[in-house]
Amino acid sequence: MAHSVREIRALYLLQVAIVCLVVVVCMLGLSAADGDFLFAGPTVLAILIALGAIAVSSWITYRAAKRMLMPVDWLLQQVGRWDPRQPDTRALSPERIPDVVQGDARKMADALHGLGQRVDAFVARERDFTRDASHELRTPLTVVRMATELIAGDDGLSDRSRRSLARIQAANATMESLMEALLLLARDESVQLESEDFAVRDIVEEEIEKARVMLEGRDVSLHAQFDDSPELHAPPRVLKVMLGNLLSNAVRFTDAGSIRVRVGSDRVVVEDTGIGMDAEELARAFEPFYRADASQVGGGLGLSIAHRLGRRCGWPLQLESVPGEGTRATILFGTCIQPD
Repeated sequence: MAHSVREIRALYLLQVAIVCLVVVVCMLGLSAADGDFLFAGPTVLAILIALGAIAVSSWITYRAAKRMLMPVDWLLQQVGRWDPRQPDTRALSPERIPDVVQGDARKMADALHGLGQRVDAFVARERDFTRDASHELRTPLTVVRMATELIAGDDGLSDRSRRSLARIQAANATMESLMEALLLLARDESVQLESEDFAVRDIVEEEIEKARVMLEGRDVSLHAQFDDSPELHAPPRVLKVMLGNLLSNAVRFTDAGSIRVRVGSDRVVVEDTGIGMDAEELARAFEPFYRADASQVGGGLGLSIAHRLGRRCGWPLQLESVPGEGTRATILFGTCIQPD
C-alpha cells in the first residue's frame, strides 16, 4: 500500500493501544475504589467488553478511511510512474480506471488524462512544425541564395546594383541562420545539438562583413581584435545568430563612433559607443520586443534570441552598459549542453 495508507494503519494501532491502556487503568482504578478484588470476574468482563467495542469501532473507522484513500492512492501511484519528459497517460484512460476510483479522484483522473492528451497533441504538432518548417523554409531561401550568386556573376551590374545585391545576400544569409536558430529553440532540450568543429575567427569575420553593409554611409567604424584564435565543437549557426544579433543591435543604436569585436580564448566581446542603457533598461534588455530608445520604431527579438540560444548552448550572454557611452556584450564560451 501507499505511504498514506501505512500511516493510517500505524495511527489506528497507536490509537487502539492508547485507548485500551486508558480503559484498563480507569477500570482498575474504579474497581479498587469500590473495594472489589482486582481481578474479579465482573471487572475483567467489563474491561474486555470495553476493549472489544473500542477495537471494533476503531477497525470500522480504519477501513472507512482506507476505502476513502484508495482512489487517491491509486491515482498517486499512476502519476508517480510518469516520465516527466514524456508522461504516459494511457493508464488514466476511462476504460482502465478501476471501479473503486470514483468521486473527486475520478474527476482528477479524467482531468489529468485530458491534459496528457493535449500535451501529446502539442508535442506532435511541434514536432511536425519543426520538420515541415525545416524543409519548407530552406527551399525558398536556397533558391534566393543561388539566384543571387548567379546574378553576382553578371559583369554588367552597376556598383549600385551590386551593393543592393550584397544586401540581399546578407539578408538571406541572416534569414538562414535565424531560421536554424529558431528551429533549434523549438526543439526539445533532449534533442542533441548538431555540432561540428569550427574556428571562431571565421564566424566573426563573416558577421563583420555583413555588418559593414549595414554601416555604409554612416560615420561609424567597425573593426575586430583577435587576442586568441579559439576553436569550438558546437553548432556554428548558434554563434552566427548570437554574434549577428549583437552586431545588428550595436549598428542600430550607434549613430557615430565605433564598434569593436574582440575575440579572446573563452569569449567574444562586442563593444559600441552608442546610446547605452540605464539599469532599468538593462534589466529588461532580454525581453522580446522591448526597446529602450523610444525614438526607435518597434522592438525586436535580437537580444532575446541571443540570450535564449546562449542558455541552450551553455554560452552565457552578459551585458554591461552606460547611458550615453555605449554597451558591451560578452559571449562566454563553454561546453554546449548535450543530453546524456
